[in-house]
Amino acid sequence: MKRSELFELRKRVGNLNALMGVTDYVLNDGPGKGVRVFHVRNGKGMELTVAADRGMDIPFLAYKGKTMSFAGKVGMRSPAFYDEDGVRGFLKQFYAGMLTTCGLTYAGAPCEDGGRKLGLHGPYSNLPASQVSAGVECEGDEVVIRLKGEVREACVFEENLLLRRTMTVYTEKDEIEIVDEIENQGFAEMPLMTLYHINFGYPMLDEGARVYTDAASVEPRDQWAAEGPGVWNLMDAPEIGRGEQCYFHRGFKEGLAMIHNEKLGCAGIVAFDKERFPILCEWKCMMAGEYALGLEPTMANVLGRVDAREKGILPTIQPGERITLKVRLIYTDDPEQIACYKKAMKG
Repeated sequence: MKRSELFELRKRVGNLNALMGVTDYVLNDGPGKGVRVFHVRNGKGMELTVAADRGMDIPFLAYKGKTMSFAGKVGMRSPAFYDEDGVRGFLKQFYAGMLTTCGLTYAGAPCEDGGRKLGLHGPYSNLPASQVSAGVECEGDEVVIRLKGEVREACVFEENLLLRRTMTVYTEKDEIEIVDEIENQGFAEMPLMTLYHINFGYPMLDEGARVYTDAASVEPRDQWAAEGPGVWNLMDAPEIGRGEQCYFHRGFKEGLAMIHNEKLGCAGIVAFDKERFPILCEWKCMMAGEYALGLEPTMANVLGRVDAREKGILPTIQPGERITLKVRLIYTDDPEQIACYKKAMKG
């Protein structure tokens, strides 16, 4: 939608929220009761939910009426239910959705570091945002929907990191840009292990859909991923009891990953900063009831903070330092655009 079109549109539509915009509301039932969320429609074919009380992540996204995101069976839950308990603490809260941010100071597998027990994927996705705002703005002649908020990970005597998130939903294209500025407001160097857990689900994820990346190499996480059923780039039908398989993609040209569902006629693309995120973890979960594909840009792998430190790949953030992370989510059903992305990637 263009700013120059608004005058004519108002002749036909008294309230432009009927076409696009953002609505602020609170869930009122079940374990999600009291959670503040925003419902966003870009007027072009994309609608999504942003959960202010869950780190300003994206629990739901649809493109032209087709669900793109994975919906975990636990449903939307208040962060008040979160209890860091190894793997289970995170998984009991893991609705997943289109985006679950992991971190900030640790992500990936649980471990014990310096006598401190660290749970799966860190606390970020269960931290409510503050200073939250949402509204319609203009960038030149384009109307955009912009959401902002701050999320702090802090503990007395330990870390004090503040993440400032700016999420821009475009109306002239089906695209979301997420810019996170992370500041170390403490006085000691801290580890920084942010990971974007981006999750596709049915019907976007289905048998025959293919994954593409512009990585130079891909390697299985373990023997099961290497020798189990299927291959990394071809999605299978869900199977009861089938274990998850993970693959690590490295050596990116630009920082691109895509799922293309030819039967559905659309694609979802993840574009990320290859310098900040040198590894993409592909989470291929073909298990019945947990049917998901994660395309996860990560700063330091998903094997835990101790493993990352031992391998010399653990990033840090200095006192007073600010680091900016960016990721874009793009959705398209344009055959020519999809073909261009395929030429830039392999799969």
